[in-house]
Amino acid sequence: MIIQNAFIKGNCLIGAILLKMSGIGVVQKRFICHLLILIMCIRGKINFLQLERYGSYSERSYRSNFSKQFDWLEFNTIFVKNQCSDELIIGFDPSFISKSGKCTPGLGYFYSGCSSRYEKGLEIGCYSLIDVKQNTAYHLYAAQSKAPTRTDEGRTMMDQYIDQFKSLGEKLKTISTVLVADAYFSKYEYAQVVINQGMELISRLRSDANLRYLHNGPQKSGRGRKKKFAGKVNTKKIDKRRVRHIYEDEQTRIFSLIVNSVNLKMNILLVCVENLDQQGNVKNMQMYFSTNLERDPIQVVEYYKARFQMEFNFRDAKQFTGLTNCQARAKERLDFHFNATLTAINIGKSVARKGIAKDISIPISIRDVKTELSNHLLLNFIFSKFGIDPDLQKNKSCIKEILDFGKIAA
Repeated sequence: MIIQNAFIKGNCLIGAILLKMSGIGVVQKRFICHLLILIMCIRGKINFLQLERYGSYSERSYRSNFSKQFDWLEFNTIFVKNQCSDELIIGFDPSFISKSGKCTPGLGYFYSGCSSRYEKGLEIGCYSLIDVKQNTAYHLYAAQSKAPTRTDEGRTMMDQYIDQFKSLGEKLKTISTVLVADAYFSKYEYAQVVINQGMELISRLRSDANLRYLHNGPQKSGRGRKKKFAGKVNTKKIDKRRVRHIYEDEQTRIFSLIVNSVNLKMNILLVCVENLDQQGNVKNMQMYFSTNLERDPIQVVEYYKARFQMEFNFRDAKQFTGLTNCQARAKERLDFHFNATLTAINIGKSVARKGIAKDISIPISIRDVKTELSNHLLLNFIFSKFGIDPDLQKNKSCIKEILDFGKIAA
């Protein structure tokens, strides 16, 4: 991946977004532009001490600026509207952040997907914009979750996720009206909040979901309530006479039907995906659903699987932009750090896609972007110390070679 001039492209992009935002001072604009590029330049851990070593501010200044309010959702909303195609969905997924100590706000025991158990640390609930055509995810906003305590009067983690969505739903709806979440969120309370905001929920059902067939036959005459349901759905042996066959090949069989979900208390579009072995027998089956009964069943499967692109954001942020390296113990600084490190991944992806059409999917290496920016930072430092003019014509070919030094696909 030969990018070249990632520093200039990144600065221009960030500056253009900040100009469209209101209520931000010149000093904060300069700091945000400096910070997002610097995060992509630093090799190793990214904390306040490292920012001072590589950046142009003191450690105290970085801590002070991390305490100031900044609307990351508005920043990333402007970003995705300029950088993405026209097929967009919103994904929500909590992510575990390892954190030690005793005084960090929000510290508690949360489920870690990597270790498949509850561990002590922090959790952030992340909203991402998933571009289906580009097959990639862009960060929108992250909010820290609070570990439930005995003084919370029965409030659960689901109550927190619902409150987060209520506070952001109106803004999220301006980007996309489709929300995708994993099977944990296929609950009545969460689905109702999403629907009340005028959005569609796509998720996955448990294998023992309580479902009922809809009655489409003749009704009895006379008084009394009309028949609405035609028996319970046996999820291990669905009546194929009632389904609509969508797709089939040697490995997969997809069919759909509209059923009533007892737990969700509504009718849903159920899409079943059967995975077949070499003999054509069913190995296992996943059940996806949408609250939009008119949704294309193939899209339900595609959108849910596209949600996994969020995991690459978490991976890249933990490996390259220091998502888990924050030294702060104040909530506002932690929130600033989480959003800044994830937003830096957005900038890196945009730099890598420079000149590529919005509806084309390409492989993106954040490592290569970070390598070029790190080389650029070191090269500028050497030029300044030795008084070398980087604009001389004889230096330009050497500069290009140095910027690509160490890239995987240079």
